[in-house]
Amino acid sequence: MLKWKAKWVTEETRITIIGCTSEPAEGNKKEFKKFFDKAIYFPFPDYTTRRLMWKTFIIEQGGKLKNDFPLSTLAHISAGYSAGSIKKTVENVLTDFRKSKMEQRPLALAEFIGPLSLCINTMDDQYDDFKKLTDDLTGDAKRRAEI
Repeated sequence: MLKWKAKWVTEETRITIIGCTSEPAEGNKKEFKKFFDKAIYFPFPDYTTRRLMWKTFIIEQGGKLKNDFPLSTLAHISAGYSAGSIKKTVENVLTDFRKSKMEQRPLALAEFIGPLSLCINTMDDQYDDFKKLTDDLTGDAKRRAEI
């Protein structure tokens, strides 16, 4: 990629190349640093964000939540899942048929657990690997140590 960049990308070239990996340990950090001018870290959503995402995605998809619906439980069990996984789960649960039966049978927590379990989850050790890669690429670990 460095050869391609050197040949085709000049100071006047205005492009954005986004690098994304699910295997951060497989890449060469020095090569990443040489190729990319900037690095932006997108962390997994925290508890508060996940709770808001569940609520927003359910409402956007046409679902109706009762006041006693356990959004906090959904937020807790979805730790390590991306926003895309949460949205996909909501879409899989809230089919047209399910939405038509919402008045007779309100949404339940159990309806979301199965479809969520089918989505890709990032375990804590994998998440730590992603954070370490980002720290190495951006120099954030060194800056935090200095502070």
